[in-house]
Amino acid sequence: MSKEKNGTIIPGAEPFYIEKGKVGCLLCHGFTGTPNEVRKVGEYLASKDITVIGPRLPGHGTTVNELKTTDYKDWYQEYERAYQKLANVCDEIFIGGLSLGGALTLHFAAQNNVTGVISMAAPAKLKQPEMPFLLAFGSIFRKIAVKKNKKELAGQKKYNILAYKKYPIGSARSLSKLILKIKKDLVNITAPILIIQGLLDARWLRVSSLIIFDKVSSDDKELVLLRESPHNLTEGPEVDNVQKTIYQFIKRKSKNL
Repeated sequence: MSKEKNGTIIPGAEPFYIEKGKVGCLLCHGFTGTPNEVRKVGEYLASKDITVIGPRLPGHGTTVNELKTTDYKDWYQEYERAYQKLANVCDEIFIGGLSLGGALTLHFAAQNNVTGVISMAAPAKLKQPEMPFLLAFGSIFRKIAVKKNKKELAGQKKYNILAYKKYPIGSARSLSKLILKIKKDLVNITAPILIIQGLLDARWLRVSSLIIFDKVSSDDKELVLLRESPHNLTEGPEVDNVQKTIYQFIKRKSKNL
């Protein structure tokens, strides 16, 4: 998990790795966010003897200008590197992620054998009308960074979420491309899957959770809806419930816990 050539990592945005037992869990953060978003969950799982890793995706946790130089292929490569680090020490590996991290998780699960999948607030459809617009015209405005709306910024402040206040159009366009891939990926996911979604999240993401549940080919699938949770459900008021739900899922599916 390397540091960008020109960027200094923001304090608190560092990746984490806690080696414990032979059961491992990869936890990946969201778009414009940092590993800090999933650190609480990681530390809770580590307390249960689960080895955890939280990669820092390229362009994140440094500067918005760094993020402008990256796309979903860069993020996915880092995700793969984190998985391989777990594979070197663990016999069973669960993969999970929040938002963009959830999207990368689904994309990886469609192409690889894993013990279990944890999807948190992951997108499986395009936000209308913004994302279709990005796909059509985003390449023209790719160097522009747009300030997040007041609701997003208020949520970041309320829950002390370490994330950028803007997002680059070019990188957001790449995320849209990844979502289109995920729509085709879902049918190829066969591993046990836990889908967690906050009901205070945006409607297109609430709908996404239903699409994921419906379209995956997994015989073993579970959808957990959290009444009081926003998009960043790993930092929201029900984070204790999130931690316990993920641990119980891992415990049920693992042969080593």
